[in-house]
Amino acid sequence: NALIHTGRGVVDIVVGPEMTATLDERPIHPVYSTFWLAYHAEVAARRAIEPFFEPGENAVGVSVHIDHEAMAAVGSSVRITATVNEVKGRYIGCTIEAVVLPSGTRIATGTQGQVVLADAVLKEKVRQAIRE
Repeated sequence: NALIHTGRGVVDIVVGPEMTATLDERPIHPVYSTFWLAYHAEVAARRAIEPFFEPGENAVGVSVHIDHEAMAAVGSSVRITATVNEVKGRYIGCTIEAVVLPSGTRIATGTQGQVVLADAVLKEKVRQAIRE
């Protein structure tokens, strides 16, 4: 789909206590964790491409890279935006940016990649994984 180059996905969240940096159920820092930021980047990237799927298509994430540049406290409003910046065959790459609202202070940048597959191919790969 040629229009996929216009894809943009947004996730707006309020940082909750469950999103803070934790290791083995032990609180490390009372701020937005890189783990949750990466999760929200994945969701934003999926939102950027999913509207452009043809019938019978799906996608799987193949990469995520996040540079967590600044902190966001519990209660902060954060917007994570994924913008399609690369389409090569079945591969779709997005740039990621996360900012605190309303200030617009950037807290992270990165990239996320997905590969588009036919639903049937993806379902077979899932079946193979379950059997292993």
